[in-house]
Amino acid sequence: MSKTIKATAIAAVSALSLNASASELTFGISEHVVSADLKSYLNEHTNLEAGYIYSDKKGHLAEFAMHMVHQTGPHTIEVGPKWSSVWFDDSPNGSVISVGGHYSLALNNNLSLHGDAYYAPSVLSFSNVDGYTELGAKVKYSFNPNMALFVGYRNLTFKYDDRSDRSFDDGFYIGGTAKF
Repeated sequence: MSKTIKATAIAAVSALSLNASASELTFGISEHVVSADLKSYLNEHTNLEAGYIYSDKKGHLAEFAMHMVHQTGPHTIEVGPKWSSVWFDDSPNGSVISVGGHYSLALNNNLSLHGDAYYAPSVLSFSNVDGYTELGAKVKYSFNPNMALFVGYRNLTFKYDDRSDRSFDDGFYIGGTAKF
Protein backbone atom coordinates (compact mmCIF):
# COMPACT_ATOMS: atom_id res chain seq x y z
CA MET A 1 0.00 0.00 0.00
CA SER A 2 1.49 3.36 -0.97
CA LYS A 3 2.23 6.13 1.52
CA THR A 4 -0.44 8.33 -0.09
CA ILE A 5 -3.17 5.73 0.45
CA LYS A 6 -2.05 5.16 4.07
CA ALA A 7 -2.04 8.91 4.78
CA THR A 8 -5.49 9.24 3.19
CA ALA A 9 -6.88 6.41 5.31
CA ILE A 10 -5.43 7.88 8.52
CA ALA A 11 -6.87 11.31 7.70
CA ALA A 12 -10.30 9.77 7.03
CA VAL A 13 -10.40 7.90 10.32
CA SER A 14 -9.20 11.00 12.19
CA ALA A 15 -11.81 13.23 10.57
CA LEU A 16 -14.63 10.77 11.17
CA SER A 17 -13.71 10.15 14.81
CA LEU A 18 -15.02 13.61 15.71
CA ASN A 19 -17.90 13.77 18.14
CA ALA A 20 -20.54 12.18 15.94
CA SER A 21 -24.02 11.11 16.94
CA ALA A 22 -24.19 8.00 14.72
CA SER A 23 -22.18 6.15 12.12
CA GLU A 24 -22.92 3.88 9.20
CA LEU A 25 -20.50 1.32 7.72
CA THR A 26 -21.18 -0.02 4.22
CA PHE A 27 -19.38 -2.78 2.29
CA GLY A 28 -19.95 -3.65 -1.37
CA ILE A 29 -18.55 -6.35 -3.62
CA SER A 30 -18.72 -7.41 -7.25
CA GLU A 31 -16.61 -9.78 -9.34
CA HIS A 32 -13.60 -7.43 -9.58
CA VAL A 33 -14.38 -4.60 -7.11
CA VAL A 34 -14.63 -4.26 -3.34
CA SER A 35 -15.68 -1.06 -1.60
CA ALA A 36 -16.01 0.28 1.94
CA ASP A 37 -17.70 3.47 3.10
CA LEU A 38 -17.95 5.08 6.54
CA LYS A 39 -20.53 7.80 7.12
CA SER A 40 -20.68 9.77 10.39
CA TYR A 41 -23.58 12.02 11.25
CA LEU A 42 -22.33 15.17 12.98
CA ASN A 43 -25.92 16.20 13.65
CA GLU A 44 -29.31 15.59 12.00
CA HIS A 45 -28.46 18.01 9.15
CA THR A 46 -24.78 17.26 8.42
CA ASN A 47 -22.67 14.18 7.71
CA LEU A 48 -19.11 13.31 6.72
CA GLU A 49 -18.36 10.36 4.47
CA ALA A 50 -15.12 8.54 3.59
CA GLY A 51 -14.89 5.73 1.07
CA TYR A 52 -12.36 3.43 -0.56
CA ILE A 53 -12.81 1.30 -3.68
CA TYR A 54 -10.33 -1.30 -4.91
CA SER A 55 -10.57 -2.80 -8.38
CA ASP A 56 -8.24 -5.66 -9.28
CA LYS A 57 -8.45 -4.55 -12.93
CA LYS A 58 -8.32 -0.74 -12.53
CA GLY A 59 -6.60 0.40 -9.30
CA HIS A 60 -7.59 2.38 -6.18
CA LEU A 61 -10.07 5.19 -5.47
CA ALA A 62 -10.40 7.23 -2.24
CA GLU A 63 -13.31 9.58 -1.57
CA PHE A 64 -14.26 12.13 1.10
CA ALA A 65 -17.57 14.02 1.19
CA MET A 66 -19.56 16.38 3.38
CA HIS A 67 -23.32 16.60 2.93
CA MET A 68 -26.12 18.80 4.14
CA VAL A 69 -29.07 16.50 4.91
CA HIS A 70 -32.79 17.21 4.53
CA GLN A 71 -35.41 14.64 5.47
CA THR A 72 -39.12 15.04 4.89
CA GLY A 73 -41.43 12.06 5.27
CA PRO A 74 -40.06 9.12 3.26
CA HIS A 75 -37.60 11.34 1.31
CA THR A 76 -33.99 12.00 2.30
CA ILE A 77 -31.76 14.33 0.28
CA GLU A 78 -28.01 14.76 0.93
CA VAL A 79 -26.18 17.44 -1.07
CA GLY A 80 -22.56 18.54 -0.94
CA PRO A 81 -19.03 18.36 -2.32
CA LYS A 82 -16.97 15.20 -2.71
CA TRP A 83 -13.21 14.91 -3.19
CA SER A 84 -12.15 11.82 -5.15
CA SER A 85 -8.63 10.71 -5.97
CA VAL A 86 -7.89 7.83 -8.33
CA TRP A 87 -4.75 5.76 -8.81
CA PHE A 88 -5.25 3.83 -12.05
CA ASP A 89 -3.01 0.86 -12.85
CA ASP A 90 -2.79 1.74 -16.56
CA SER A 91 -4.13 5.33 -16.94
CA PRO A 92 -3.08 8.71 -15.54
CA ASN A 93 -3.90 9.37 -11.88
CA GLY A 94 -5.79 12.43 -10.73
CA SER A 95 -8.24 14.09 -8.37
CA VAL A 96 -11.57 15.88 -8.65
CA ILE A 97 -13.90 17.89 -6.46
CA SER A 98 -17.40 16.97 -7.56
CA VAL A 99 -20.79 18.31 -6.50
CA GLY A 100 -23.88 16.18 -6.07
CA GLY A 101 -25.35 13.88 -3.49
CA HIS A 102 -27.65 11.07 -2.48
CA TYR A 103 -31.43 10.65 -2.62
CA SER A 104 -33.42 7.93 -0.88
CA LEU A 105 -37.09 7.03 -0.80
CA ALA A 106 -38.40 4.74 1.94
CA LEU A 107 -41.11 2.60 0.36
CA ASN A 108 -42.01 1.02 3.72
CA ASN A 109 -40.22 0.17 6.99
CA ASN A 110 -37.96 -2.40 5.29
CA LEU A 111 -37.57 -1.44 1.62
CA SER A 112 -35.97 1.71 0.17
CA LEU A 113 -34.68 3.05 -3.15
CA HIS A 114 -31.43 5.05 -3.37
CA GLY A 115 -29.80 7.15 -6.06
CA ASP A 116 -26.41 8.93 -6.26
CA ALA A 117 -25.15 11.51 -8.73
CA TYR A 118 -21.96 13.61 -8.75
CA TYR A 119 -20.37 15.78 -11.41
CA ALA A 120 -16.98 17.52 -11.65
CA PRO A 121 -16.27 19.88 -14.55
CA SER A 122 -12.72 20.45 -15.80
CA VAL A 123 -12.27 23.49 -13.54
CA LEU A 124 -12.63 21.21 -10.48
CA SER A 125 -10.38 18.44 -11.88
CA PHE A 126 -6.68 18.19 -11.10
CA SER A 127 -3.52 16.43 -12.24
CA ASN A 128 -4.25 14.49 -15.43
CA VAL A 129 -8.05 14.30 -15.05
CA ASP A 130 -10.36 16.68 -16.97
CA GLY A 131 -13.78 15.76 -15.51
CA TYR A 132 -15.79 13.16 -13.61
CA THR A 133 -19.30 11.73 -13.50
CA GLU A 134 -20.78 9.31 -11.00
CA LEU A 135 -24.20 7.71 -11.21
CA GLY A 136 -25.57 4.99 -8.97
CA ALA A 137 -28.77 3.32 -7.83
CA LYS A 138 -29.61 0.60 -5.34
CA VAL A 139 -32.48 -1.18 -3.65
CA LYS A 140 -31.96 -1.74 0.07
CA TYR A 141 -33.77 -4.16 2.38
CA SER A 142 -33.48 -3.44 6.12
CA PHE A 143 -33.73 -6.37 8.52
CA ASN A 144 -33.87 -3.96 11.45
CA PRO A 145 -32.94 -0.28 11.96
CA ASN A 146 -29.24 -1.21 12.26
CA MET A 147 -28.68 -3.78 9.49
CA ALA A 148 -29.50 -3.88 5.76
CA LEU A 149 -28.54 -5.65 2.54
CA PHE A 150 -28.67 -4.11 -0.93
CA VAL A 151 -28.16 -4.70 -4.64
CA GLY A 152 -27.05 -1.79 -6.79
CA TYR A 153 -25.45 -0.43 -9.92
CA ARG A 154 -22.77 2.27 -10.20
CA ASN A 155 -20.80 3.99 -12.92
CA LEU A 156 -17.72 6.05 -12.04
CA THR A 157 -16.11 7.68 -15.11
CA PHE A 158 -13.04 9.92 -15.28
CA LYS A 159 -12.61 12.16 -18.34
CA TYR A 160 -9.34 13.06 -20.04
CA ASP A 161 -8.43 15.65 -22.69
CA ASP A 162 -5.70 13.66 -24.41
CA ARG A 163 -7.17 10.14 -24.23
CA SER A 164 -10.50 8.35 -24.06
CA ASP A 165 -12.59 8.49 -20.91
CA ARG A 166 -11.85 5.81 -18.33
CA SER A 167 -14.53 4.01 -16.30
CA PHE A 168 -13.29 3.01 -12.86
CA ASP A 169 -16.37 0.94 -12.05
CA ASP A 170 -19.36 0.16 -14.23
CA GLY A 171 -21.61 -2.63 -13.07
CA PHE A 172 -23.81 -4.29 -10.51
CA TYR A 173 -22.73 -5.04 -6.95
CA ILE A 174 -24.15 -6.33 -3.67
CA GLY A 175 -23.47 -5.28 -0.14
CA GLY A 176 -24.54 -4.55 3.38
CA THR A 177 -24.85 -1.66 5.80
CA ALA A 178 -24.49 -1.60 9.59
CA LYS A 179 -25.41 1.38 11.79
CA PHE A 180 -23.87 1.92 15.20
